[in-house]
Amino acid sequence: MLLAPLGGHFTNRKGHLTMATPTTRTRRLVALAAVLAASIALAGCSGEGESEANADSTFTIGTQPWLGYGPWYIAQDQGFDDDHGITVELTNFSTDAEVTAALAGGKLDAANVATHTALKLIEAGVEISIVLVQDVSTTADAIAAIGLTQVSELEGQKVAYEEGTTSDILLQSALAKEGMTIDDITKVPLPASDAGGALLAGRTQVAVTYEPYLSEALKAGNGVELIYTAAEDPGIISDVLVVRNDLIEEAPDTVQAVVDTWMDSVAYYQSDTESGQEIISTGVGSKREDLISAFDGVEFYGADENREQLTGDFADTVLPMVKEAAVHAGVLTGELEVDNVIDASFVEGSGSE
Repeated sequence: MLLAPLGGHFTNRKGHLTMATPTTRTRRLVALAAVLAASIALAGCSGEGESEANADSTFTIGTQPWLGYGPWYIAQDQGFDDDHGITVELTNFSTDAEVTAALAGGKLDAANVATHTALKLIEAGVEISIVLVQDVSTTADAIAAIGLTQVSELEGQKVAYEEGTTSDILLQSALAKEGMTIDDITKVPLPASDAGGALLAGRTQVAVTYEPYLSEALKAGNGVELIYTAAEDPGIISDVLVVRNDLIEEAPDTVQAVVDTWMDSVAYYQSDTESGQEIISTGVGSKREDLISAFDGVEFYGADENREQLTGDFADTVLPMVKEAAVHAGVLTGELEVDNVIDASFVEGSGSE
């Protein structure tokens, strides 16, 4: 059962209650060491981590109200999960730490997470695998500036961004392409929701943020321009479905049904985008017209994209790129080998076209 937003409020992906649109997701990785240790220990002494959620044909996915996970709402609305003999149950959480604790403790079968979060969980010892790429940000995440036109001009500039987030990772990657590091700029640590405001107020000349804050800054005028978007690092800002390894081994047919359900949902979105956006908007508790800019900046990955990416560019290029940027951002230690974190067998076995 999908949990309703608390009292009409929405929890962003940082875990704060907000009245703003639920697209204001802060994809920050909360410090997880303590909760992971406790959760993994709990899993080890509770029936070898046997999932309480995986009874019968119910498959429980931990999620947060971000439209990138929207095809699951389409699956429920159109009954695609029923078509594959399963029931997809979405359980909403307000923080990454809560999702992680439930997943590591065997209370969830899977979770929707950002790619760098998946790597962090695996590095921390949570036994999961990436089984599909759900969405990729193109223009929904960007570096905005006033009076500057390219990343090479950021040297010595004040840059507002939220440390440890996808904004941090995008900035690190953009700087690296110019032979620069974070030490070449003056950091102005701010929540993504405030970074654009700092830019407009003249407190900084550069801000790294995402939708809907980007559109708000552009509409305000003042000469704001996007000088670098996530489209220039395809996949670096992306979300994936991670599934517990014990379920992959013990119930592969169920996992296959889940992957096929996602593929059907994305196919529906691609064939009737307006209807798909209406369903997703309702699912995240907003109006479609308020999310148009966010939808425009996100690409959902279906069967064809996943078959191509999970055994190709995403595995070979994107994951190492995300790892490198995450290490520079202090999100990862760098010890994780990323060549064994993907299980592409379910994407390859999907019957959806």
